[in-house]
Amino acid sequence: MTAAPRLQPREATAPQLINVLHSPKRVRVKFGGRTIADSRNVLVLRSNHFLPIYFFPVASVDASVLKPSLHREPHAVGGETAYWDIDTGDRRSANAAWSFVSPPGENLSPLAGRIAFSWKLVDQWFEEDEEVFVHARDPYARIDVLQSSSHVQVWFDGEPIADSHRPVLLFETHLPTRFYLHPDDINLERLTASATTTRCPYKGIASYWSGLLSDGSVRPDIAWSYRDPIAEMPKIKGLVAFYPQAVDRIHLDGEPVA
Repeated sequence: MTAAPRLQPREATAPQLINVLHSPKRVRVKFGGRTIADSRNVLVLRSNHFLPIYFFPVASVDASVLKPSLHREPHAVGGETAYWDIDTGDRRSANAAWSFVSPPGENLSPLAGRIAFSWKLVDQWFEEDEEVFVHARDPYARIDVLQSSSHVQVWFDGEPIADSHRPVLLFETHLPTRFYLHPDDINLERLTASATTTRCPYKGIASYWSGLLSDGSVRPDIAWSYRDPIAEMPKIKGLVAFYPQAVDRIHLDGEPVA
């Protein structure tokens, strides 16, 4: 079973940045086995305080599946929103499509009359012919994966569990640095495979490891690995990274990692 996605942490006190970008990609939405939106003229609403949102021109959406809803609610930046149910005859998804009634300000005005979809209330999303999972990809998000000779040490349950001089460091926009370690540099006897999996739109499907405590109990999902990452992320294939909050501490070149 796929667990709920772990969203990127944002600094609540950071100034809110909002912009609308044109996506050069063909973006499609599928529901009930049919394509209900398909466009190369998609706009992306993005911010450093919420996940990006695709907005489609009305002409690119199959109007026959949209049924007006009475639901209304305010959006954090766009004001009041109007909703539609998606109904293909065989299936219905309540309040799955929406639009800003009157987007405020010059920055958001290009979104007037465009339609967005609630990510989890439709079946599939595609950029070109590749399926996208969890949320829209932020065109400003960047991932750098770098080989390193830094010394990374991980302690768990009062004992060293990993010690490496060949980590792969992954730097991702809005996220803390992650240290991916070769399995040979980890005491795998302290780990047991977990049934948990999560998806990342930038890296692929992650499998998880739980930690075996000295009292015989298990601390769930302290580390993860991408056994078959997407093509853009080959450097982390098969390596293991630990959650800092799930272990005692992690040191980078002898200094504690915050």
